[in-house]
Amino acid sequence: STASSTNKLEAIKSAGKIRVGLEGTYRPFSFHDSNGTLVGFEKEIADLVAKDLGVTAEFIETPWDSLIAGVDADRYDIVINNVSATDERKQKYDFSVPYLYSEPKVAVKKDSSLQNVSEISGHSSAQSETSNFRKMVEAKGASIVVVSGFDEAIEQVLSGRAEMTANDSVSFAEYFKEHPDANLRLLSGDLGTGSNSSILMAKGQDALRNAIDES
Repeated sequence: STASSTNKLEAIKSAGKIRVGLEGTYRPFSFHDSNGTLVGFEKEIADLVAKDLGVTAEFIETPWDSLIAGVDADRYDIVINNVSATDERKQKYDFSVPYLYSEPKVAVKKDSSLQNVSEISGHSSAQSETSNFRKMVEAKGASIVVVSGFDEAIEQVLSGRAEMTANDSVSFAEYFKEHPDANLRLLSGDLGTGSNSSILMAKGQDALRNAIDES
């Protein structure tokens, strides 16, 4: 209702803070630097949104597979974590205007026999249980090794417990920047169409969504 959506924004302003759910382990979106400080461009976006709303951002770090559900439990007001506004999610949640466009890629060990995404059927891929990337590789016939996030997925591939992992092109670019000698390479070919990322919030929070969109 209009009343409840207005009250949500008013409650945030009254509290002087907006509660933000994110992983905090996902370079370069949100992660901890060498001093243990939470950094990343999504963290910076949330800080700027909070500033425009006249409040501060309180960050609540949560593993991916329970991250979106934290909105249902009112653990936080918004989620900013490279979340795509899929048709399935739009049935239950509202989304801001997009702030990022990126493409899905697949990484394997350098000595893997796989060369193209079209060859991944029947091979294992390390993926978070509820991620879009899991659906993409499953659609191409891959089996799934369930992991909690990007870092664990990379470790599973490097250790040989999974043959590949799919993720965001931005994440892989950051990983190779930080690990130029990593025993990994990207497959050629398209895993799927690129997607936009938006800030997720509970459905019906029109005043809050409009304020975030304006920011």
